[in-house]
Amino acid sequence: MSYERLLIWQYKGKPRATETARLIGAEIKAAWRGIAQLPEALDIDNAMGANLDLIGKHVGQSRTMSNVIERDGVGFLGALDDDDYRFLIRCRIAKNYMVGTVPDMMDALDFIFEGRADVFDAYDMTMSVVVNIEIISPFLLFAIKNLDVLPRPVGVEISLYIGAPERPFGFAGMPETFGFGDGAFTRYL
Repeated sequence: MSYERLLIWQYKGKPRATETARLIGAEIKAAWRGIAQLPEALDIDNAMGANLDLIGKHVGQSRTMSNVIERDGVGFLGALDDDDYRFLIRCRIAKNYMVGTVPDMMDALDFIFEGRADVFDAYDMTMSVVVNIEIISPFLLFAIKNLDVLPRPVGVEISLYIGAPERPFGFAGMPETFGFGDGAFTRYL
């Protein structure tokens, strides 16, 4: 929009007034571009660094976890990298909005593991979560086992299984599975 056209008749054609209107228009346009990029900057999938810290602060998940995160070698590393921090933020969001039903648990795991996890209810206050081995890093495994980050209904115990992605083991008659010598077993952790 050209703000010079909005000048009242006394200021039309005056160089200072025209330049001031142009300057204000340029600043508003630049500010609007910045505001328009805000949803992308705070998108959990695209955010990095300080923007991801803002998302974490909003949901109540700190990036710094002193004496908790294992590091290769001796000692501990206090700050998480963006991918690990994004995982914890997703877990915190899912736990904050968890209702407790199996479909809700499946939705939460789809959100956390991007559709590469399944949940099974044993109907004895336990649930089994099967996660694709391709997406499990050492930190994710550590966080799931030691930090209780996965959402779960109150009082329900979660058993974590790492699933074989390409060639899962199965007996005759089970679709898309492979037999002895060809298929890989799922591991319980």
